[in-house]
Amino acid sequence: MLLEKVLSTTQYVAEHSHQVKINQAAIERLAEKIKSQPLPTWDTTIHSAGNPQETAQYIFLLDSLNFCFWADKGQPRWTITHGSKQINGYFALALALKKALKRYPILDANFLAKISRQDFADIFASSNGQTIPLFEKRLAITRQTGQVLAKKYNGQASNIVKAAKKSASKLIELLLRDFPSFRDTAVFGGKKIYLLKRAQILTGDIWGALGGQGLGEFKDIDQLTCFADYKIPQILYHFGILEYSPQLLQKIKNENLITAGSSTEVEIRANTIVAVEMLKKELAKLGRNLPSFQIDWILWNMSQKIKMPTPYHKTRTIYY
Repeated sequence: MLLEKVLSTTQYVAEHSHQVKINQAAIERLAEKIKSQPLPTWDTTIHSAGNPQETAQYIFLLDSLNFCFWADKGQPRWTITHGSKQINGYFALALALKKALKRYPILDANFLAKISRQDFADIFASSNGQTIPLFEKRLAITRQTGQVLAKKYNGQASNIVKAAKKSASKLIELLLRDFPSFRDTAVFGGKKIYLLKRAQILTGDIWGALGGQGLGEFKDIDQLTCFADYKIPQILYHFGILEYSPQLLQKIKNENLITAGSSTEVEIRANTIVAVEMLKKELAKLGRNLPSFQIDWILWNMSQKIKMPTPYHKTRTIYY
């Protein structure tokens, strides 16, 4: 099963890492700190909320495009206006799509399959003149998503979910089979490493948005790992759980680009997944039984509120 491959292959990376290590004592300290943290809920102020089919369609598009929001050093981030606030990153993506629903049929797979560059640019127009990062890749993925949905699933993401028959692992298999942009794997030490951030987060988001009921029910949802991105390793480093070699730490502090698929990048992401699995075990010892993806939710939300002096690692990629 794919989710088992995520655990076994990232464990292999952790055991053979040279630039990233995991500190067990720091895991114990963080478990104590977050053992009573409430779980965040699905936020309908930034996300669209429709019927289950519409919600699945919105989330499918959202998580097809949920990657890489950082700006080059010294440049402003892509930002949109929401009321009196300036919003960037993932929240800006969710809001931009929610706002676009009033002007464009973005839940229609046929519209997505042929979306014009101008319409796409309008949907993601910024309030500060910045273009959303990886614009061309996002446009291509949107079109591809629409084309595959129209051709294989009668235009409906809900049909993929139904085809998975309440299995998170099966849904992820279907995503990897039919949608190339979800194939988040790497090679390390000659072995294929499975990370699968966006396929897993899409599954978790459908479960979360639909309360684990009906279309959102997955019998094996607790098998999801954490979602190895920028912010989770950053906060794990902040709490002393991830330890970086002096050379890697300097690279991160200088905001030097870390190449997608490089051994350095794979070590950061794989150790992130393994560390959260270890944190899950530690929390269970303290009487808090949470699946890894919900620990991820807690950590990611904390990462939005804590001012961390060390930046996150910078990798240009469509996978996170």
